[in-house]
Amino acid sequence: MLTIAILVLCLICASQNGVLGSERCRRATSTCILTPETTEGPYSWNTTLMRQNISEDRLGIPFRLYATVTNINTCEPIVNAAIEIWHCDALGIYSHFIQASSNTQNPKSDNSTYLRGMQLTNASGVATFDTIYPGWYTGRATHIHVRVHLNGVYVTSTGYYSDGSLVKTGQLFFNDSLTDLVAQQSPYSNHTITRTLNSVDTIYQSSSITLMNIQYVNSTSGISSGFITSVTLGVSGSSNVSASTTTTTTTASTSSTVVSSSATKISVTTISLHCAYLYLQILPIFYVVFSAFLSR
Repeated sequence: MLTIAILVLCLICASQNGVLGSERCRRATSTCILTPETTEGPYSWNTTLMRQNISEDRLGIPFRLYATVTNINTCEPIVNAAIEIWHCDALGIYSHFIQASSNTQNPKSDNSTYLRGMQLTNASGVATFDTIYPGWYTGRATHIHVRVHLNGVYVTSTGYYSDGSLVKTGQLFFNDSLTDLVAQQSPYSNHTITRTLNSVDTIYQSSSITLMNIQYVNSTSGISSGFITSVTLGVSGSSNVSASTTTTTTTASTSSTVVSSSATKISVTTISLHCAYLYLQILPIFYVVFSAFLSR
């Protein structure tokens, strides 16, 4: 029934609004996603370092993340949104909190910055990060932390971002079967801590989260070539910052093969206001189709 509803809606959108109508319908049914909020965790630190490559000296399997920020009310990409990510290294240690994440008594913070960084979204609402596949630590499944800020000030001479409004805090999760493969590779294989699976991770279980769809960068080379993925972060709000300071990013042209596309949880889809009124027009069609289905 849902498939029929979407098809009928798209036909009406296209017939009434031409190409523009089709585009709005596509956005209404596929990209307007209200990304669930999750806790930022104990190892957040506002470095505001503007950089694409955050790996520094950390060893691990290369991982490229394309993150798109969209306005859930219009389904339009947001330019100059500041996306901030951070995660632990292959052995479960966080920069700036090396002692704390190593379970040291009375830990002190440090000035390390590996696996932390920020990027401004480009004209397509996309920011690119080059990092490594995260490791894991006691009590948590493998994940990446993410925050989205709007309407801040990026000073190109210093490379720092400030005064933005925090509009999204979340975590990105990986399929456990994929992490099983990663765990067999060095340096992850040197990690002796037992992994926590998504099924028992309290933060994963408390949110409506979709697992990332991870691909190999090169299907022939497999895991040795690294991974690549894209995620969409839906937020309520828009940027009024000039596009002139947007960091330029590029889309990789790769030969990829899907490694894991399963997702056990589904995010709530928010229907675009542009097409919402059209649902009212097809309610009679739903009634006819549903009545015919019951009479069979």
